[in-house]
Amino acid sequence: MPSLFISDLDGTLLGRSGELSSRSKTGIVSLFERGVNFTVASARSHFSIRGILGDLPFELPIIEFNGAYVTDYHSGQHLLINALPPTLSALVLEVILRADLRPFVSSFNGQQDSLTYDLLINEGMRWYEERRRQAGDPRLRRVNDLHASLNDEVVSMTVMAQRRDQIVQLQDQLQAQFGQRLQMYCYENEYSKGTWWLTIHDVRASKHIAMAWLRDRYLPAARIIAFGDNLNDVEMLRHADRGIAVDNAIPELKSVADEVIGLCDDDAVIEYLMACLPG
Repeated sequence: MPSLFISDLDGTLLGRSGELSSRSKTGIVSLFERGVNFTVASARSHFSIRGILGDLPFELPIIEFNGAYVTDYHSGQHLLINALPPTLSALVLEVILRADLRPFVSSFNGQQDSLTYDLLINEGMRWYEERRRQAGDPRLRRVNDLHASLNDEVVSMTVMAQRRDQIVQLQDQLQAQFGQRLQMYCYENEYSKGTWWLTIHDVRASKHIAMAWLRDRYLPAARIIAFGDNLNDVEMLRHADRGIAVDNAIPELKSVADEVIGLCDDDAVIEYLMACLPG
């Protein structure tokens, strides 16, 4: 039975600096040369993933935005889109605005991706916008009215605040109003401590749903081995044939993992994969 290996990026395949080590990059190339079925599943965008992983020769698509997209790594073509329904996007935006917060809206208009915002109302938003601008992110667009971005297929709204209670309160409001129609993740940004994020997706936008679609389409007989470290990896590890947590993972993920390996800073995922290969 063939195996399909899927790894989260931040805190899993990447070190805690957010970079791919030379050891891991060399290891991935070696895996591909030996015919290993390997890909990644991340909360990041395709643009951000390519910026980190470079020209690695992925043959399988990648999973981005926590499963909102399954995307061809080299062309950026979206093969699967799990977008929020337009009416739901509009309702969610109104709840965010009433909470005196502002989102970054990630969307696709049929030809290109967009990352849209209007006001930068806190340090976290300013930090993120500056990071995207410095990276030359072509998706970045500032508008006067966020409602115009809802004409596209919205795959994510990301809200940032300097206080955790603001984000938790917003998440509670959205959960109470929309129940099981949304997939949400609340966390402190590991690269900008003191900023709390809430990412909001359609309920179908989950890594485990995307990995099942990818497996069924490309390797229907494959056994899935998945690696992760955080809340957005819980369902992926639960639904994998074997779920593996890195040692720096949160306790909730370790509790559902079949195995716990070393630290992300020690290239634990690549060390594990290389040890699985014969010879």
